[in-house]
Amino acid sequence: MRSFAMLGFASISSLLVVGRARNPGSDSSASQAVDSSSSVESEGNVMMAAVDSSDMAVAALTSDQVAANIAAHVSARRQPASCATVSQPSPTSVVIKLVDCTGPRGLVHVTGELDLSISVSVAGVITVTATATALEVNNATLDINATATYGTSGTSHTLTVQSMGSGTGALGNAIDHTGDYTLSWDSTSECGSVAGMWSTTITGASGATASRSETVSMNRCASGCPTGSVVRDMFDGATMTVTFDGSATATWKLSTGASGTINLGCH
Repeated sequence: MRSFAMLGFASISSLLVVGRARNPGSDSSASQAVDSSSSVESEGNVMMAAVDSSDMAVAALTSDQVAANIAAHVSARRQPASCATVSQPSPTSVVIKLVDCTGPRGLVHVTGELDLSISVSVAGVITVTATATALEVNNATLDINATATYGTSGTSHTLTVQSMGSGTGALGNAIDHTGDYTLSWDSTSECGSVAGMWSTTITGASGATASRSETVSMNRCASGCPTGSVVRDMFDGATMTVTFDGSATATWKLSTGASGTINLGCH
């Protein structure tokens, strides 16, 4: 039995620095950090919302079956149901058109078109490729180009994502990101993890660009608070480490010595 039960982590943007850091240019850095993390989080949430609840109790799946089941669940995952229309240009592709939709994973005011292409290998690995241009999500605009491979072993689920997207964040920063990360989830314990790395190129208001990399290793059960860490390379050469201990407050520390705390949107 294979199912499309997807990882339900809270917004990555809520886990990174959104407060005032104690170093020069902190206001601009915080603004860019929010837009950077939100763009990756929104991209992932759009993909998860598209395929979530597409469970199929079938011993051997075909690409056609997976695509048809994804198409059948689109309207049920969004409010109002009439905001989403679905078509299948081919048996293995799904086109989802959204007009001011509210959906799972904290998605609100989603407008635009998401194109999905589905394939299933001989070994049973499901691959979903997602593309979108100027998709409006939560006051941001995203160009999505991501591929996710999905596999199961008993109650364990793994989603490996390769992402190369761009967009304009809600705070106005232009962002291009490239990343590889793995989402793992157990449907019985409802515990999962995310591990990987992505780099982000940010263009500020002056037109100058800079890159930052993030290494993520976090665990979470159901809607609880995470454990683990996020390590961020700052534009000035410093390194920031955000540490999660399972409580609603995370701690951050710069390699230069500055430190602080972050309140998380979890319980």
